[in-house]
Amino acid sequence: MDLYDLGEVSWWESQCYYHALAYLGREGLILCYPSSPYVCLGLHDDLDQEIDLEYCQRQGIPLFRRETGGGVVYLDKGQVFFQLVLRQDNSWLPLRRTRYYEQFLQPAISAYKYFGLPAKLKPPADITAAGRKCSGNACGDIGKCTAYVGNLLVDFDYTVMSKILRVPGSQFRQYLRQTMQANMTTLKDWVHHSVGYDALAVLLVEGFKRQWGDLEARTLDDELIRKAKEIYVKTSSWEWIAMPGRKHTERTIKIAEDVLLLERRIGPDSSAVILLHNGKVEQMQFFGKAACYFSRADSLIGCEWHEDLLGRP
Repeated sequence: MDLYDLGEVSWWESQCYYHALAYLGREGLILCYPSSPYVCLGLHDDLDQEIDLEYCQRQGIPLFRRETGGGVVYLDKGQVFFQLVLRQDNSWLPLRRTRYYEQFLQPAISAYKYFGLPAKLKPPADITAAGRKCSGNACGDIGKCTAYVGNLLVDFDYTVMSKILRVPGSQFRQYLRQTMQANMTTLKDWVHHSVGYDALAVLLVEGFKRQWGDLEARTLDDELIRKAKEIYVKTSSWEWIAMPGRKHTERTIKIAEDVLLLERRIGPDSSAVILLHNGKVEQMQFFGKAACYFSRADSLIGCEWHEDLLGRP
């Protein structure tokens, strides 16, 4: 397996090199981190529904739409990326792609454990520590290859993440930030000294060597660089960024595999914000004229969520 230990790269290079490997039909493992922040949409995300474009433009935060699944993520130098590209005829690759996460994420889990985090897989694609998400991951078929992408969270800016997402209002945004902080964790929360890229890269390489044997260190060649630049031209076009995606009538944001934050309208002037954990109501808050529902909120905690729950007498 070829290894591209790139270290710090530009924000767009941190996405385009693994796309380039896949389109060229070349297998490889890429380790890197972006020099500046950006927002990355999943292949099926809808820009208008998901992103507060005015905020991103005002802050100079660029957008990228990757060709793998998963949701919107805010990425910056507080995260280390590991990106594995396999040809679709590789015998290691199962027909059901999600079955490979258990192997793909073991090096990251081992790296977290080295620093004392009780990391484990939360199927299908999260890593958690003490029940809190510490790595978000995705996969997708690109060309004749499949790309698996993941990250280690050294630190995370919950405030910026809450601001880049389009939400129904300031109250929902406040709940979003609080919910992310309560259900996510990073190395900074566990380790009282700075953890740099080099230390994490060494641990990831050791973990992937246990799976693939020797990794052959490679540098970026002309073919790979040219292809990455071609992909950047395509993915930086407004037609690609603004490509229509899945639309939902009301706002639902996935925080982790088993944590959702919902906003539901109750008439023209009222709404409810609902936090779901494992499909059950964990918290609920009513706003506007729905204040009359306050007395009902406690009775709904612990209920299995379904869309007509709020309409029950």
